[in-house]
Amino acid sequence: MSSQFSPGEISSIIIAWLVLSIAITYQNFVGLFTGIGSLEIVIAGFVATATGFIIHEMGHKFVAIRRGYVAHFRLWMWGLLLTLFIVVFSRGGIVFGAPGAVYIAPAAMAAYGYDSTYRPRDPEQENMVISAAGPGINLAFAIAFLSLLLAVPAGFLSTIAIFGFELNVGLGSFNMIPIPPLDGSKIFRKNLLVGLGLALPLWAMFFILFTIGI
Repeated sequence: MSSQFSPGEISSIIIAWLVLSIAITYQNFVGLFTGIGSLEIVIAGFVATATGFIIHEMGHKFVAIRRGYVAHFRLWMWGLLLTLFIVVFSRGGIVFGAPGAVYIAPAAMAAYGYDSTYRPRDPEQENMVISAAGPGINLAFAIAFLSLLLAVPAGFLSTIAIFGFELNVGLGSFNMIPIPPLDGSKIFRKNLLVGLGLALPLWAMFFILFTIGI
Protein backbone atom coordinates (compact mmCIF):
# COMPACT_ATOMS: atom_id res chain seq x y z
CA MET A 1 0.00 0.00 0.00
CA SER A 2 1.42 3.38 -0.94
CA SER A 3 1.18 6.45 1.23
CA GLN A 4 -2.27 7.79 1.94
CA PHE A 5 -0.81 11.30 1.94
CA SER A 6 -0.56 13.20 -1.33
CA PRO A 7 2.65 15.07 -2.27
CA GLY A 8 3.03 18.13 -0.08
CA GLU A 9 0.17 17.15 2.22
CA ILE A 10 2.31 16.42 5.29
CA SER A 11 4.17 19.72 4.91
CA SER A 12 0.78 21.48 4.62
CA ILE A 13 -0.38 19.85 7.85
CA ILE A 14 2.83 20.93 9.63
CA ILE A 15 2.52 24.51 8.35
CA ALA A 16 -1.11 24.72 9.50
CA TRP A 17 -0.16 23.30 12.91
CA LEU A 18 2.73 25.74 13.35
CA VAL A 19 0.72 28.79 12.29
CA LEU A 20 -2.27 27.97 14.50
CA SER A 21 -0.04 27.08 17.46
CA ILE A 22 1.87 30.34 17.17
CA ALA A 23 -1.40 32.24 16.82
CA ILE A 24 -2.94 30.93 20.06
CA THR A 25 0.30 31.47 22.00
CA TYR A 26 1.39 34.61 20.15
CA GLN A 27 2.32 36.81 23.10
CA ASN A 28 4.30 34.09 24.84
CA PHE A 29 5.87 32.88 21.58
CA VAL A 30 7.11 36.37 20.71
CA GLY A 31 8.11 36.84 24.32
CA LEU A 32 10.50 33.89 24.09
CA PHE A 33 12.81 36.07 22.01
CA THR A 34 12.84 38.84 24.60
CA GLY A 35 12.98 36.65 27.67
CA ILE A 36 9.45 37.36 28.94
CA GLY A 37 7.53 34.54 27.27
CA SER A 38 6.63 31.20 28.81
CA LEU A 39 7.99 28.14 27.00
CA GLU A 40 5.57 26.04 29.04
CA ILE A 41 2.57 27.88 27.60
CA VAL A 42 3.97 27.69 24.05
CA ILE A 43 4.45 23.92 24.33
CA ALA A 44 0.95 23.58 25.79
CA GLY A 45 -0.44 25.52 22.83
CA PHE A 46 1.32 23.25 20.33
CA VAL A 47 -0.07 20.16 22.08
CA ALA A 48 -3.56 21.68 22.14
CA THR A 49 -3.62 22.46 18.42
CA ALA A 50 -2.21 19.03 17.58
CA THR A 51 -5.22 17.43 19.27
CA GLY A 52 -7.91 20.04 18.71
CA PHE A 53 -7.22 20.87 15.06
CA ILE A 54 -4.77 18.47 13.40
CA ILE A 55 -6.10 15.21 14.85
CA HIS A 56 -9.64 16.54 14.28
CA GLU A 57 -8.83 16.96 10.58
CA MET A 58 -7.03 13.59 10.42
CA GLY A 59 -10.15 12.02 11.90
CA HIS A 60 -12.14 13.31 8.94
CA LYS A 61 -9.42 12.13 6.56
CA PHE A 62 -8.98 8.56 7.73
CA VAL A 63 -12.66 7.88 8.34
CA ALA A 64 -13.31 9.13 4.79
CA ILE A 65 -10.55 6.91 3.40
CA ARG A 66 -11.87 3.94 5.35
CA ARG A 67 -15.26 4.49 3.77
CA GLY A 68 -13.93 4.61 0.21
CA TYR A 69 -13.27 8.29 -0.41
CA VAL A 70 -10.23 10.26 -1.49
CA ALA A 71 -9.35 12.71 1.27
CA HIS A 72 -6.51 15.24 1.43
CA PHE A 73 -5.64 18.08 3.78
CA ARG A 74 -5.09 21.35 1.92
CA LEU A 75 -3.91 24.70 3.13
CA TRP A 76 -6.29 27.61 2.65
CA MET A 77 -3.79 30.34 1.86
CA TRP A 78 -6.18 33.24 2.46
CA GLY A 79 -7.18 31.72 5.78
CA LEU A 80 -3.53 31.18 6.67
CA LEU A 81 -2.65 34.79 5.88
CA LEU A 82 -5.74 36.09 7.67
CA THR A 83 -4.84 34.06 10.75
CA LEU A 84 -1.38 35.63 10.82
CA PHE A 85 -2.60 39.14 9.96
CA ILE A 86 -5.24 39.25 12.68
CA VAL A 87 -3.07 37.81 15.43
CA VAL A 88 -0.12 40.10 14.62
CA PHE A 89 -2.15 43.30 14.39
CA SER A 90 -4.21 42.44 17.49
CA ARG A 91 -0.98 41.44 19.27
CA GLY A 92 -2.47 38.10 20.15
CA GLY A 93 -5.76 39.54 21.35
CA ILE A 94 -7.83 37.95 18.57
CA VAL A 95 -7.26 34.52 17.05
CA PHE A 96 -8.88 33.52 13.76
CA GLY A 97 -8.00 29.91 13.04
CA ALA A 98 -8.71 28.71 9.52
CA PRO A 99 -5.40 27.57 8.00
CA GLY A 100 -6.81 24.61 6.07
CA ALA A 101 -9.15 21.63 5.98
CA VAL A 102 -9.61 18.12 4.64
CA TYR A 103 -11.20 17.97 1.19
CA ILE A 104 -13.05 14.80 0.22
CA ALA A 105 -13.86 13.35 -3.20
CA PRO A 106 -16.56 10.73 -3.78
CA ALA A 107 -14.59 7.71 -4.95
CA ALA A 108 -11.29 6.19 -3.92
CA MET A 109 -8.88 5.76 -6.80
CA ALA A 110 -6.31 2.97 -7.03
CA ALA A 111 -3.64 5.48 -8.07
CA TYR A 112 -3.64 6.86 -4.54
CA GLY A 113 -3.09 3.41 -3.03
CA TYR A 114 -5.92 3.56 -0.53
CA ASP A 115 -6.52 0.30 1.25
CA SER A 116 -10.30 0.32 1.20
CA THR A 117 -12.88 -2.05 -0.25
CA TYR A 118 -15.83 -0.08 1.13
CA ARG A 119 -18.01 1.84 -1.29
CA PRO A 120 -20.61 4.43 -0.22
CA ARG A 121 -24.31 3.57 -0.53
CA ASP A 122 -26.04 6.41 1.29
CA PRO A 123 -24.11 9.67 0.64
CA GLU A 124 -25.84 11.56 3.47
CA GLN A 125 -25.10 8.77 5.95
CA GLU A 126 -21.47 8.69 4.81
CA ASN A 127 -21.23 12.45 5.10
CA MET A 128 -22.62 12.32 8.63
CA VAL A 129 -20.16 9.65 9.79
CA ILE A 130 -17.18 11.46 8.25
CA SER A 131 -18.33 14.79 9.69
CA ALA A 132 -18.87 13.30 13.15
CA ALA A 133 -15.29 12.04 13.32
CA GLY A 134 -13.84 15.52 13.96
CA PRO A 135 -16.12 16.73 16.78
CA GLY A 136 -16.10 13.19 18.21
CA ILE A 137 -12.32 13.42 18.54
CA ASN A 138 -12.65 16.87 20.12
CA LEU A 139 -15.11 15.48 22.67
CA ALA A 140 -12.85 12.55 23.51
CA PHE A 141 -9.80 14.78 23.96
CA ALA A 142 -11.79 17.32 25.99
CA ILE A 143 -12.79 14.58 28.43
CA ALA A 144 -9.23 13.23 28.53
CA PHE A 145 -7.70 16.65 29.21
CA LEU A 146 -10.31 17.42 31.85
CA SER A 147 -9.52 14.12 33.56
CA LEU A 148 -5.81 14.96 33.41
CA LEU A 149 -6.46 18.41 34.87
CA LEU A 150 -8.38 16.91 37.79
CA ALA A 151 -5.69 14.29 38.39
CA VAL A 152 -2.48 16.35 38.42
CA PRO A 153 -1.27 19.21 40.63
CA ALA A 154 -0.65 22.70 39.26
CA GLY A 155 2.33 22.71 36.93
CA PHE A 156 3.39 21.84 33.41
CA LEU A 157 0.90 18.98 32.90
CA SER A 158 -1.99 21.06 34.22
CA THR A 159 -1.07 23.85 31.78
CA ILE A 160 -1.19 21.38 28.90
CA ALA A 161 -4.49 20.03 30.23
CA ILE A 162 -6.05 23.50 30.42
CA PHE A 163 -4.98 24.47 26.88
CA GLY A 164 -6.02 21.09 25.47
CA PHE A 165 -9.39 21.20 27.20
CA GLU A 166 -10.16 24.76 26.15
CA LEU A 167 -9.18 24.30 22.50
CA ASN A 168 -10.97 20.99 22.04
CA VAL A 169 -14.13 22.28 23.71
CA GLY A 170 -14.00 25.52 21.73
CA LEU A 171 -13.41 23.95 18.31
CA GLY A 172 -15.73 21.02 18.94
CA SER A 173 -18.56 23.26 20.16
CA PHE A 174 -18.17 25.62 17.21
CA ASN A 175 -18.10 22.81 14.66
CA MET A 176 -21.30 21.30 16.09
CA ILE A 177 -23.33 24.44 15.35
CA PRO A 178 -25.90 23.23 12.77
CA ILE A 179 -25.04 25.84 10.16
CA PRO A 180 -23.43 24.97 6.78
CA PRO A 181 -20.63 24.24 6.08
CA LEU A 182 -19.88 23.24 9.69
CA ASP A 183 -19.83 19.56 10.68
CA GLY A 184 -22.92 20.00 12.83
CA SER A 185 -25.12 20.89 9.85
CA LYS A 186 -24.37 17.57 8.14
CA ILE A 187 -24.74 15.55 11.33
CA PHE A 188 -28.02 17.10 12.53
CA ARG A 189 -29.52 16.93 9.05
CA LYS A 190 -29.09 13.15 8.94
CA ASN A 191 -29.45 12.07 12.58
CA LEU A 192 -30.72 14.30 15.37
CA LEU A 193 -29.75 11.86 18.13
CA VAL A 194 -26.15 11.60 16.95
CA GLY A 195 -26.00 15.37 16.65
CA LEU A 196 -27.31 15.89 20.18
CA GLY A 197 -25.06 13.14 21.53
CA LEU A 198 -22.00 15.05 20.32
CA ALA A 199 -23.24 18.61 20.69
CA LEU A 200 -24.81 18.64 24.15
CA PRO A 201 -21.72 17.56 26.14
CA LEU A 202 -19.50 19.90 24.12
CA TRP A 203 -21.88 22.83 24.52
CA ALA A 204 -22.30 22.07 28.23
CA MET A 205 -18.52 22.10 28.74
CA PHE A 206 -18.26 25.28 26.70
CA PHE A 207 -20.90 26.96 28.88
CA ILE A 208 -19.15 25.88 32.07
CA LEU A 209 -15.73 26.85 30.72
CA PHE A 210 -16.64 30.34 29.62
CA THR A 211 -19.11 31.27 32.36
CA ILE A 212 -17.78 29.56 35.47
CA GLY A 213 -14.21 28.88 34.30
CA ILE A 214 -11.87 26.08 35.32
